[in-house]
Amino acid sequence: MRFIQTIALTGLTLLFAASSANAWQVRMESTSAGGNVNSGDRVTVTVDLNTDGGTDLFALGVGVLFDSTAFTYLQAESSSTTYLLYTTAKNPYLVPASTCGSTSGTGCDTYLTNPAQVQLDFISSAVASAAGVPAASVGFENLVTLVFEAAQDGTGGFEFSFDQATGGILALSDASQPPLTLGQGFAVTVPEPGLALMSIAALGTIALIRRNRR
Repeated sequence: MRFIQTIALTGLTLLFAASSANAWQVRMESTSAGGNVNSGDRVTVTVDLNTDGGTDLFALGVGVLFDSTAFTYLQAESSSTTYLLYTTAKNPYLVPASTCGSTSGTGCDTYLTNPAQVQLDFISSAVASAAGVPAASVGFENLVTLVFEAAQDGTGGFEFSFDQATGGILALSDASQPPLTLGQGFAVTVPEPGLALMSIAALGTIALIRRNRR
């Protein structure tokens, strides 16, 4: 909400417009995706942006939903990229909004009304003049690195949210809003302590049987 209000103060009215030819997209990745972790382990999630060569990006807001019963968001251990799509000192670049620590590079806040959504808010460094980022590279660049702690046993999911009601926005400097392609989410499992011990014991038994057969 604070991020959207900041945009409104620039006098820019954001309206839906025809789709852009560029395929703006975000993705999330983690080495823990689809696997198992133990209670207390860290799960690191990176979120990247691909502008596909698109220009004049003014504002980006996208959420990362996580299962708060299985994982705890560690904002103090998370970080955001402070100079995204930087070309020269004279040109605007993409910078984290105040909800993402601004130029400090600290972790993003959770959404005001949903503590299970980390809200990624970025805006042009030329927000006062409502100028967009004039040039952008082709390929994925890191937006944020989010760190979570496995809180208890169970399977928890991570996925994107791009709902205007909860901060979702992709706006260019001409007030158009091209579509944003969201990458797939994933799940991470925290097995029950007893099951984890049984799995370790089973692996040990299999190894012993193999040795005895030699």
